[in-house]
Amino acid sequence: MKAESDDRVIGESGQRELRESIARSWDLPVSRSRTAGVALLAVMSAVSVMLMVALAFSGSVQIETRSAIYRKEATQAYALALGGVQAAILEIAYPPAEDQKEKPPLWERGQLLMQVPYAHGAALVEMANETGKLDLNVADRKQLARLFEARGLEKEQAEHLAVAIDHWRTPPGSDDEEFKALDDYYRDAGYRPAHGQFASVEELLRVRGMSRDILYGTAEYSRENGIHYQYGVSQDLTTFSKAVQVNVNYASEAVLLSVPGVVEDLARRIVEERRHRPFESLDDITKRLALSVPDEAVPFLRFNDGKTYTIVSVGTVNGSRVHRTVKALVQAQPQGPAMHRIIAWYDDVTE
Repeated sequence: MKAESDDRVIGESGQRELRESIARSWDLPVSRSRTAGVALLAVMSAVSVMLMVALAFSGSVQIETRSAIYRKEATQAYALALGGVQAAILEIAYPPAEDQKEKPPLWERGQLLMQVPYAHGAALVEMANETGKLDLNVADRKQLARLFEARGLEKEQAEHLAVAIDHWRTPPGSDDEEFKALDDYYRDAGYRPAHGQFASVEELLRVRGMSRDILYGTAEYSRENGIHYQYGVSQDLTTFSKAVQVNVNYASEAVLLSVPGVVEDLARRIVEERRHRPFESLDDITKRLALSVPDEAVPFLRFNDGKTYTIVSVGTVNGSRVHRTVKALVQAQPQGPAMHRIIAWYDDVTE
Protein backbone atom coordinates (compact mmCIF):
# COMPACT_ATOMS: atom_id res chain seq x y z
CA MET A 1 0.00 0.00 0.00
CA LYS A 2 2.80 2.43 0.91
CA ALA A 3 4.51 1.68 -2.35
CA GLU A 4 1.35 2.50 -4.27
CA SER A 5 0.97 5.81 -2.31
CA ASP A 6 4.55 6.84 -3.07
CA ASP A 7 4.08 6.02 -6.69
CA ARG A 8 0.90 8.08 -6.76
CA VAL A 9 2.63 11.05 -5.03
CA ILE A 10 5.57 10.82 -7.33
CA GLY A 11 3.23 10.57 -10.24
CA GLU A 12 1.36 13.69 -9.20
CA SER A 13 4.62 15.56 -8.58
CA GLY A 14 5.94 14.50 -11.93
CA GLN A 15 2.77 15.55 -13.59
CA ARG A 16 2.96 18.96 -11.92
CA GLU A 17 6.54 19.40 -13.01
CA LEU A 18 5.58 18.29 -16.48
CA ARG A 19 2.78 20.85 -16.64
CA GLU A 20 5.11 23.59 -15.40
CA SER A 21 7.70 22.53 -17.93
CA ILE A 22 5.11 22.66 -20.69
CA ALA A 23 3.93 26.06 -19.51
CA ARG A 24 7.46 27.36 -19.46
CA SER A 25 8.03 25.92 -22.89
CA TRP A 26 4.98 27.84 -24.14
CA ASP A 27 5.84 31.09 -22.35
CA LEU A 28 9.43 31.24 -23.50
CA PRO A 29 8.80 31.80 -27.21
CA VAL A 30 6.17 34.50 -26.48
CA SER A 31 8.60 36.43 -24.24
CA ARG A 32 11.36 36.22 -26.84
CA SER A 33 9.01 37.47 -29.58
CA ARG A 34 8.03 40.53 -27.55
CA THR A 35 11.67 41.34 -26.78
CA ALA A 36 12.63 40.94 -30.43
CA GLY A 37 9.75 43.26 -31.52
CA VAL A 38 10.80 45.99 -29.11
CA ALA A 39 14.40 45.68 -30.25
CA LEU A 40 13.32 45.87 -33.89
CA LEU A 41 11.31 49.01 -33.22
CA ALA A 42 14.24 50.56 -31.41
CA VAL A 43 16.56 49.75 -34.29
CA MET A 44 14.10 51.14 -36.84
CA SER A 45 13.68 54.34 -34.81
CA ALA A 46 17.44 54.73 -34.55
CA VAL A 47 17.82 54.16 -38.27
CA SER A 48 15.07 56.71 -39.01
CA VAL A 49 16.73 59.29 -36.79
CA MET A 50 20.10 58.61 -38.40
CA LEU A 51 18.50 58.86 -41.85
CA MET A 52 16.92 62.21 -40.98
CA VAL A 53 20.23 63.47 -39.64
CA ALA A 54 21.97 62.26 -42.78
CA LEU A 55 19.38 63.98 -45.02
CA ALA A 56 19.65 67.20 -43.05
CA PHE A 57 23.43 67.05 -43.20
CA SER A 58 23.30 66.29 -46.93
CA GLY A 59 20.98 69.26 -47.53
CA SER A 60 23.24 71.51 -45.48
CA VAL A 61 26.28 70.33 -47.44
CA GLN A 62 24.49 71.01 -50.74
CA ILE A 63 23.49 74.51 -49.61
CA GLU A 64 27.02 75.26 -48.43
CA THR A 65 28.43 73.90 -51.67
CA ARG A 66 26.10 76.01 -53.82
CA SER A 67 26.79 79.02 -51.63
CA ALA A 68 30.54 78.54 -52.01
CA ILE A 69 30.19 78.17 -55.79
CA TYR A 70 28.05 81.33 -55.95
CA ARG A 71 30.53 83.33 -53.88
CA LYS A 72 33.37 82.13 -56.08
CA GLU A 73 31.56 82.99 -59.33
CA ALA A 74 30.33 86.33 -57.93
CA THR A 75 33.90 87.24 -57.01
CA GLN A 76 35.09 86.28 -60.48
CA ALA A 77 32.26 88.27 -62.12
CA TYR A 78 33.10 91.31 -59.99
CA ALA A 79 36.76 91.08 -61.05
CA LEU A 80 35.66 90.93 -64.69
CA ALA A 81 33.41 93.96 -64.20
CA LEU A 82 36.34 95.86 -62.69
CA GLY A 83 38.44 94.85 -65.67
CA GLY A 84 35.75 96.24 -67.97
CA VAL A 85 35.85 99.63 -66.22
CA GLN A 86 39.63 99.72 -66.42
CA ALA A 87 39.55 98.80 -70.12
CA ALA A 88 37.06 101.62 -70.74
CA ILE A 89 39.25 104.13 -68.88
CA LEU A 90 42.22 103.08 -71.01
CA GLU A 91 40.19 103.66 -74.16
CA ILE A 92 38.92 107.14 -73.28
CA ALA A 93 41.84 108.54 -71.26
CA TYR A 94 44.87 106.65 -72.59
CA PRO A 95 44.19 106.01 -76.28
CA PRO A 96 46.83 103.86 -77.97
CA ALA A 97 49.17 105.22 -80.59
CA GLU A 98 48.29 104.61 -84.24
CA ASP A 99 50.79 101.75 -84.57
CA GLN A 100 49.48 100.08 -81.39
CA LYS A 101 45.78 100.12 -82.16
CA GLU A 102 44.01 96.79 -82.15
CA LYS A 103 42.40 95.48 -85.31
CA PRO A 104 39.49 95.95 -84.88
CA PRO A 105 39.58 98.31 -81.90
CA LEU A 106 37.53 97.58 -78.79
CA TRP A 107 35.95 101.04 -78.84
CA GLU A 108 35.59 104.07 -81.10
CA ARG A 109 34.18 107.52 -80.49
CA GLY A 110 30.41 107.50 -80.47
CA GLN A 111 30.23 103.79 -79.66
CA LEU A 112 27.92 103.02 -76.73
CA LEU A 113 28.74 99.35 -76.07
CA MET A 114 32.10 97.60 -75.81
CA GLN A 115 32.75 93.87 -75.33
CA VAL A 116 35.89 93.02 -73.37
CA PRO A 117 36.76 89.30 -73.68
CA TYR A 118 38.66 87.37 -71.01
CA ALA A 119 39.79 83.75 -70.68
CA HIS A 120 37.02 82.78 -68.25
CA GLY A 121 34.31 85.29 -69.09
CA ALA A 122 33.65 88.75 -70.45
CA ALA A 123 32.65 92.28 -69.54
CA LEU A 124 29.93 94.12 -71.43
CA VAL A 125 30.62 97.83 -71.00
CA GLU A 126 28.32 100.77 -71.72
CA MET A 127 30.14 104.08 -72.20
CA ALA A 128 27.85 107.12 -72.24
CA ASN A 129 29.31 110.58 -72.65
CA GLU A 130 27.66 113.06 -70.29
CA THR A 131 27.10 115.46 -73.20
CA GLY A 132 24.33 113.11 -74.32
CA LYS A 133 22.25 114.16 -71.29
CA LEU A 134 20.38 117.26 -70.20
CA ASP A 135 22.30 119.40 -67.75
CA LEU A 136 20.12 120.08 -64.70
CA ASN A 137 21.70 123.47 -64.19
CA VAL A 138 21.35 124.68 -67.77
CA ALA A 139 18.29 123.10 -69.46
CA ASP A 140 15.22 125.32 -69.47
CA ARG A 141 11.77 124.42 -68.18
CA LYS A 142 10.33 123.46 -71.56
CA GLN A 143 13.18 121.09 -72.36
CA LEU A 144 12.94 119.43 -68.94
CA ALA A 145 9.16 119.08 -69.28
CA ARG A 146 9.48 117.47 -72.72
CA LEU A 147 12.00 114.99 -71.30
CA PHE A 148 9.67 114.02 -68.44
CA GLU A 149 6.79 113.56 -70.87
CA ALA A 150 8.97 111.33 -73.04
CA ARG A 151 9.64 109.22 -69.93
CA GLY A 152 5.94 108.70 -69.29
CA LEU A 153 4.79 111.57 -67.08
CA GLU A 154 1.54 113.37 -67.80
CA LYS A 155 1.96 116.80 -69.38
CA GLU A 156 0.74 118.75 -66.33
CA GLN A 157 2.86 116.71 -63.92
CA ALA A 158 5.91 117.14 -66.18
CA GLU A 159 5.45 120.91 -66.31
CA HIS A 160 5.03 121.23 -62.52
CA LEU A 161 8.16 119.17 -61.94
CA ALA A 162 10.14 121.32 -64.40
CA VAL A 163 9.03 124.46 -62.54
CA ALA A 164 10.06 122.93 -59.20
CA ILE A 165 13.53 122.14 -60.59
CA ASP A 166 13.90 125.67 -61.96
CA HIS A 167 12.84 127.07 -58.56
CA TRP A 168 15.36 124.90 -56.70
CA ARG A 169 18.32 126.19 -58.75
CA THR A 170 17.20 129.86 -58.98
CA PRO A 171 18.52 132.39 -56.43
CA PRO A 172 15.93 133.52 -53.84
CA GLY A 173 13.82 136.65 -54.20
CA SER A 174 11.89 135.86 -57.37
CA ASP A 175 8.44 137.42 -57.85
CA ASP A 176 7.18 134.30 -59.66
CA GLU A 177 3.92 133.21 -57.97
CA GLU A 178 4.73 129.53 -58.49
CA PHE A 179 8.11 130.08 -56.83
CA LYS A 180 6.44 131.73 -53.83
CA ALA A 181 4.09 128.77 -53.47
CA LEU A 182 7.07 126.40 -53.56
CA ASP A 183 8.87 128.44 -50.88
CA ASP A 184 5.80 128.03 -48.66
CA TYR A 185 5.75 124.28 -49.35
CA TYR A 186 9.38 123.78 -48.34
CA ARG A 187 8.95 125.95 -45.23
CA ASP A 188 5.99 123.82 -44.12
CA ALA A 189 7.99 120.68 -44.91
CA GLY A 190 10.76 121.83 -42.58
CA TYR A 191 13.63 122.44 -44.98
CA ARG A 192 14.84 124.99 -47.50
CA PRO A 193 15.50 124.66 -51.23
CA ALA A 194 19.11 125.08 -52.32
CA HIS A 195 18.45 128.16 -54.49
CA GLY A 196 21.68 127.24 -56.22
CA GLN A 197 23.10 124.80 -58.70
CA PHE A 198 22.50 121.08 -58.35
CA ALA A 199 25.57 119.28 -57.02
CA SER A 200 24.33 115.90 -58.24
CA VAL A 201 21.38 114.24 -59.97
CA GLU A 202 20.45 112.52 -56.68
CA GLU A 203 19.72 115.94 -55.17
CA LEU A 204 16.53 115.90 -57.26
CA LEU A 205 14.93 113.64 -54.64
CA ARG A 206 14.53 116.72 -52.43
CA VAL A 207 12.61 118.61 -55.10
CA ARG A 208 8.84 118.73 -54.80
CA GLY A 209 7.15 116.30 -57.17
CA MET A 210 10.17 114.09 -57.66
CA SER A 211 10.00 110.46 -56.46
CA ARG A 212 12.35 107.51 -56.55
CA ASP A 213 10.15 105.85 -59.17
CA ILE A 214 10.35 108.86 -61.46
CA LEU A 215 14.08 109.29 -60.91
CA TYR A 216 15.25 105.65 -61.01
CA GLY A 217 12.37 103.89 -62.75
CA THR A 218 10.23 100.91 -61.84
CA ALA A 219 9.95 97.22 -62.67
CA GLU A 220 6.62 95.44 -63.10
CA TYR A 221 6.05 91.69 -63.53
CA SER A 222 3.26 89.95 -65.43
CA ARG A 223 2.86 86.35 -66.57
CA GLU A 224 2.24 87.46 -70.13
CA ASN A 225 5.20 89.82 -70.57
CA GLY A 226 7.56 88.88 -67.75
CA ILE A 227 9.48 91.77 -66.20
CA HIS A 228 8.83 95.16 -67.78
CA TYR A 229 11.17 98.01 -66.91
CA GLN A 230 10.04 101.63 -66.92
CA TYR A 231 13.27 103.60 -67.00
CA GLY A 232 13.68 106.70 -64.87
CA VAL A 233 14.96 110.13 -65.79
CA SER A 234 18.25 109.82 -63.88
CA GLN A 235 19.96 108.26 -66.91
CA ASP A 236 19.02 111.31 -69.00
CA LEU A 237 20.26 114.00 -66.59
CA THR A 238 23.69 115.26 -65.58
CA THR A 239 25.49 118.11 -63.86
CA PHE A 240 28.66 117.78 -65.93
CA SER A 241 27.65 118.84 -69.44
CA LYS A 242 27.55 122.59 -68.68
CA ALA A 243 25.79 123.24 -72.01
CA VAL A 244 22.29 123.37 -73.46
CA GLN A 245 23.37 121.25 -76.44
CA VAL A 246 23.03 117.47 -76.35
CA ASN A 247 25.32 115.06 -78.18
CA VAL A 248 23.51 113.39 -81.08
CA ASN A 249 25.68 110.28 -80.81
CA TYR A 250 24.95 109.53 -77.14
CA ALA A 251 21.53 111.04 -76.38
CA SER A 252 18.66 108.63 -75.68
CA GLU A 253 15.43 108.92 -77.64
CA ALA A 254 13.89 110.70 -74.65
CA VAL A 255 16.68 113.29 -74.59
CA LEU A 256 16.42 113.82 -78.34
CA LEU A 257 12.67 114.35 -77.94
CA SER A 258 13.40 117.10 -75.43
CA VAL A 259 15.05 119.11 -78.22
CA PRO A 260 12.67 121.64 -79.84
CA GLY A 261 11.37 120.44 -83.19
CA VAL A 262 12.56 116.82 -82.88
CA VAL A 263 9.70 114.35 -83.37
CA GLU A 264 9.53 110.63 -82.57
CA ASP A 265 10.38 109.45 -86.08
CA LEU A 266 13.51 111.58 -86.31
CA ALA A 267 14.69 110.61 -82.81
CA ARG A 268 14.16 106.90 -83.48
CA ARG A 269 15.96 106.98 -86.83
CA ILE A 270 18.93 108.88 -85.37
CA VAL A 271 19.34 106.23 -82.65
CA GLU A 272 19.06 103.38 -85.17
CA GLU A 273 21.45 104.86 -87.75
CA ARG A 274 24.21 105.89 -85.34
CA ARG A 275 24.67 102.22 -84.37
CA HIS A 276 26.53 101.79 -87.66
CA ARG A 277 28.79 104.80 -87.14
CA PRO A 278 28.53 108.13 -85.33
CA PHE A 279 27.21 111.24 -87.03
CA GLU A 280 29.76 113.91 -87.88
CA SER A 281 27.53 116.90 -88.63
CA LEU A 282 24.03 118.09 -89.44
CA ASP A 283 24.71 117.51 -93.12
CA ASP A 284 25.70 113.95 -92.29
CA ILE A 285 22.31 113.42 -90.63
CA THR A 286 20.50 114.85 -93.65
CA LYS A 287 22.41 112.66 -96.12
CA ARG A 288 22.09 109.42 -94.19
CA LEU A 289 18.49 109.82 -93.05
CA ALA A 290 17.15 111.80 -96.03
CA LEU A 291 15.58 114.08 -93.45
CA SER A 292 16.27 117.69 -92.59
CA VAL A 293 16.88 118.67 -88.99
CA PRO A 294 14.37 121.38 -87.95
CA ASP A 295 15.89 124.85 -87.67
CA GLU A 296 14.73 125.25 -84.07
CA ALA A 297 16.65 122.08 -83.13
CA VAL A 298 20.02 123.18 -84.52
CA PRO A 299 21.15 125.29 -81.51
CA PHE A 300 20.49 122.35 -79.19
CA LEU A 301 22.58 119.69 -80.98
CA ARG A 302 26.30 118.93 -80.83
CA PHE A 303 28.67 116.28 -82.18
CA ASN A 304 31.87 116.68 -80.16
CA ASP A 305 32.45 114.60 -77.03
CA GLY A 306 32.99 115.99 -73.57
CA LYS A 307 35.53 114.73 -71.05
CA THR A 308 33.14 112.98 -68.63
CA TYR A 309 31.73 109.48 -69.14
CA THR A 310 29.39 107.21 -67.25
CA ILE A 311 30.77 103.67 -67.48
CA VAL A 312 28.59 100.67 -66.60
CA SER A 313 30.38 97.31 -66.72
CA VAL A 314 28.66 93.92 -66.35
CA GLY A 315 30.98 90.99 -65.63
CA THR A 316 29.87 87.45 -66.55
CA VAL A 317 31.60 84.11 -66.01
CA ASN A 318 31.53 81.43 -68.71
CA GLY A 319 28.91 78.78 -67.95
CA SER A 320 27.38 80.75 -65.08
CA ARG A 321 24.27 82.87 -64.70
CA VAL A 322 25.93 84.95 -61.98
CA HIS A 323 26.89 88.49 -62.96
CA ARG A 324 28.09 91.62 -61.18
CA THR A 325 27.68 95.22 -62.28
CA VAL A 326 29.92 98.19 -61.52
CA LYS A 327 29.22 101.81 -62.42
CA ALA A 328 31.74 104.65 -62.50
CA LEU A 329 31.65 108.32 -63.41
CA VAL A 330 35.03 109.12 -64.95
CA GLN A 331 36.54 112.38 -66.12
CA ALA A 332 39.21 111.99 -68.80
CA GLN A 333 41.56 114.90 -68.34
CA PRO A 334 44.97 115.45 -66.73
CA GLN A 335 44.84 115.11 -62.95
CA GLY A 336 48.45 115.43 -61.91
CA PRO A 337 50.39 112.36 -63.08
CA ALA A 338 47.15 110.60 -64.05
CA MET A 339 45.07 111.31 -67.14
CA HIS A 340 41.73 110.58 -65.51
CA ARG A 341 39.74 111.09 -62.32
CA ILE A 342 37.04 108.84 -60.87
CA ILE A 343 34.28 111.17 -59.69
CA ALA A 344 31.86 108.53 -58.42
CA TRP A 345 31.85 104.75 -57.98
CA TYR A 346 28.92 102.37 -57.44
CA ASP A 347 29.19 98.64 -56.69
CA ASP A 348 26.41 96.10 -57.34
CA VAL A 349 24.36 98.37 -59.57
CA THR A 350 20.91 96.94 -60.44
CA GLU A 351 20.08 99.00 -63.51
